[in-house]
Amino acid sequence: MRTKLPIPMYNLQERSKQNFEIIRLVDNQNFAGKIEAHRDNNYMFIFQEQGLSKMVVDFQEITITGAAVFCILPGQIHYGISLQKADMWAMAIGADWIKDTFRTAVTEFAIRNAQVSIQESQAVLLRDSLILLQQIERQSNAGIQCQTLPSMLDVCLSLFVSCCQYDDNILPQANLRPVIITRQFRNLLVASFRKIKSPAEYAAALNISAAYLNEVVKDTTGRPVSYWIHQEIILEAKRMLFYTDSTVKEIAENLGYADATYFIRLFGKIAGLAPLKFRHKYHK
Repeated sequence: MRTKLPIPMYNLQERSKQNFEIIRLVDNQNFAGKIEAHRDNNYMFIFQEQGLSKMVVDFQEITITGAAVFCILPGQIHYGISLQKADMWAMAIGADWIKDTFRTAVTEFAIRNAQVSIQESQAVLLRDSLILLQQIERQSNAGIQCQTLPSMLDVCLSLFVSCCQYDDNILPQANLRPVIITRQFRNLLVASFRKIKSPAEYAAALNISAAYLNEVVKDTTGRPVSYWIHQEIILEAKRMLFYTDSTVKEIAENLGYADATYFIRLFGKIAGLAPLKFRHKYHK
């Protein structure tokens, strides 16, 4: 499953005027090979009512069993493998629809790359809310003026976040300055990792000192700024090694490294093996 550059990016705005889409997949639909490995420019919220489904998200095979929720962030490479007697909802939502508090909770949840099983009462409430949201969306797509769509979407997102939250109390802490700075750093990192490589440059962009940025990020996430910078760079390199035919030199240049030798050393240090060995290992 290899593609030429660029890795496909699916644009939600090209499919929906609302920058929002809701889909239901029902029972035994095997979609392996129907949808190529790709990125989305939107958030993808997945709610499985029952059954079993499999997908791959950034090199990790995810199995969702029973009633559960899962989330895929913008930019993550993913594709579906199969549904087995599964009823599943998928909501594609543009970032502009999602409140900062919701985005914080969802990001903290999604980086774990694991499902959260939910209780039957939660599943029933979420299902009924999604059915109503889908009905409202269809009216809106049919040209019927409907002022309730944003409000109903907020209700569904709130229910989803309440399901996916761990006991980290993410939302109550969302307005604390360290959490805000960490969120700003992560957003800047995703947008700028090809150009900005040093903690000091990220700190300058956020108008704080490098020492303070490193302190709050480490306190909030358990890891220093340099760790997250390298993780973002190497994850993108892995994506390109696996899903494209680009040479290591081309990948290094794409990621902002004029010195391919330095990039190879960095990749080996972070990933534990050389770029070509990674490619050969995962293409066996």
